[in-house]
Amino acid sequence: MSQVAHTAKWRTSASVILVASDAGTSDDYKATTEIPSEMLLMLKRSDATAMVVNQAVFPGGLLDTEADENVAWLQYFEEFGVPQEELRRLVLIRDDRPAILAPQGTGCYDRFFKRSRIWAREIILRLTAVRESFEEVGVLLARNQKQLDFGAVACVQDVPDLAAWQRRVHDKPSEFLTLCRHLKVVPDLWALHEWSAWASPGFLRKGYETVFFMAFVDEQPKLLNEPGEVKETMWLTPLEFLRLNELGEVWFLPPQVYELLRLMGIKKYLRLLDFAIKRGGLGTTMFLPVVYNCEGTLVYVLPGDDCYVPEPHLVTEIIPFPGSADEFRARSQRLHRYAYGASIKNLELNIPPPNGHLRPLKFQMERQKL
Repeated sequence: MSQVAHTAKWRTSASVILVASDAGTSDDYKATTEIPSEMLLMLKRSDATAMVVNQAVFPGGLLDTEADENVAWLQYFEEFGVPQEELRRLVLIRDDRPAILAPQGTGCYDRFFKRSRIWAREIILRLTAVRESFEEVGVLLARNQKQLDFGAVACVQDVPDLAAWQRRVHDKPSEFLTLCRHLKVVPDLWALHEWSAWASPGFLRKGYETVFFMAFVDEQPKLLNEPGEVKETMWLTPLEFLRLNELGEVWFLPPQVYELLRLMGIKKYLRLLDFAIKRGGLGTTMFLPVVYNCEGTLVYVLPGDDCYVPEPHLVTEIIPFPGSADEFRARSQRLHRYAYGASIKNLELNIPPPNGHLRPLKFQMERQKL
């Protein structure tokens, strides 16, 4: 059974944490050996699309069922020479899959074809993430015939007349398949490593559920911002992004802060790549916060905490607690929670992170070693 029953309250989306190798242009992340450091791509949303001015996110967007679930993708993969076992390799068979990654149908995982749509979410949401990265910043993660080795580092394709194709796909997402056919490439699904999943708190009338994938490129690709959605793009280290957030120059929702705090733990590109490859097979736990009001302080509780509930998707209101945040904390031995105002604060995790993941670090704490 999946962890959470699907509901239309949450709109499904996918994002890419794009990591580029860098020899060390950042003072804080300069390589002390020949091993390059990692730089992450984030974008500032346009004023028309941002929740708050200077909101920054990883590239990504909403699942488009017509574009991303179309069985024509599987037919194209077959025509291109992609063995079905390479598609099957993307599908993780576990009883504890969150609903967002659970199969969208019944039957055996070996059945990749339906009459009209793909049903393996591991394939669908990777297509969403690759398409949205192209729509937002003009980066096409794809492989041509000569690159069809299904490697762990992503390939980036040049797109002639990039601005015109970006507009075309942005206006009609199903044209992404047309673009791939035109360039004779396939989306590089195998270089997207499953990383995490987040959902908006249930007290919101409408929210999002998002799978985050991690992809690695050898160098920073050329970008083209989609003017209606993207105000600015930034390549920085996790620590630099967190500093900008503290200075008020960018604004993050909790998932971005949490992931940046995790990524402070491995500052080298190759070590992070190795970790992402190995961790991707260990599954994903949906982080759907359950929120408690502790005398005006909102405490967001995550899976594994003693105060987390068995069916968090059914919690549609903030839960009142008759006491302070400290008194609420004293009720639990196992802690996985944070307070949230302008940003995450007082993040606590005193249990092993689920699914073999990195432990988020304190902002000023020494980075953990892998």
